[in-house]
Amino acid sequence: MRLRWLGIGLVLLVPSLAFAGDTKKSAKTFDAKPRLVPFRLTDTHHTLVRVKINGKGPFNFIVDTGCPVFLIAEPVGKKIGLKTEKGWAILDSLHMEGGLELKKVKARVETPFQIEGMNGMGLAGVELHGLMGYTVLAKYKMHFDYTEKQMLWTPLRTEPLPPVRLKGAKAATGGMDMMVSLVRILTFFAGLGPPPPPQPRGFFGFEMEMRNKQVIVARVLADSPAAKAGLKKGDRITNTADNEVGSIAQVLERASKITAGKTLTLTIERGKKSQDITITADDGF
Repeated sequence: MRLRWLGIGLVLLVPSLAFAGDTKKSAKTFDAKPRLVPFRLTDTHHTLVRVKINGKGPFNFIVDTGCPVFLIAEPVGKKIGLKTEKGWAILDSLHMEGGLELKKVKARVETPFQIEGMNGMGLAGVELHGLMGYTVLAKYKMHFDYTEKQMLWTPLRTEPLPPVRLKGAKAATGGMDMMVSLVRILTFFAGLGPPPPPQPRGFFGFEMEMRNKQVIVARVLADSPAAKAGLKKGDRITNTADNEVGSIAQVLERASKITAGKTLTLTIERGKKSQDITITADDGF
């Protein structure tokens, strides 16, 4: 009898150990590290992020909590060669400015009338290429900082539920088609047009943080323009082009006006010494 109970105990114990091992393995593979994602406000005050899709881009996407999916405008889908099935595509990679990257993202490829209308009238100040909706945003806990123009995205273990088409939604698209036609007519009569080709801001390759009311270099990417210029983690930024700075937003505002090939001069303090560092912007992202 003892041997029988011992055998049952071993049978129960082994799966438990295996389950514990799987849990431990799963815990190791999950990366919960928060990521900083920079953004800008369009002329219409929409939150805009830059992304690369399958290594191509960058493209301008509006962060839209009211959109149920990750939506790519049809011209962009054709440009990067997306293969679609009934209007859907699986992206190999979705890379956001700041370093955050997602794999195997399901996306809807179609041009919503909002994007077509805003691009047609040049309302946003830049060309818009799509909407970043629930199926991407719900994977993260998000903090928006409009003073520093950056978001903090913290990965969640839960997977968002897939969107479900509402009954009768197909029949209701007639109103949307009418809206698109109306926007085109208004654009024509108003004499409005799309904005001029964008001049992408330069890439420098460093991150900042506020520490004791000082702007400190928190990270310098390897082989980046900042690293090649000699900027180091822990440097305190005091000036940009002879203008004193007291916040990250001030540095970003001045850096955002610099395009690839042009330079940004920072005055930094390292230890007790002050020096100027000139960084030549790359087209990086």
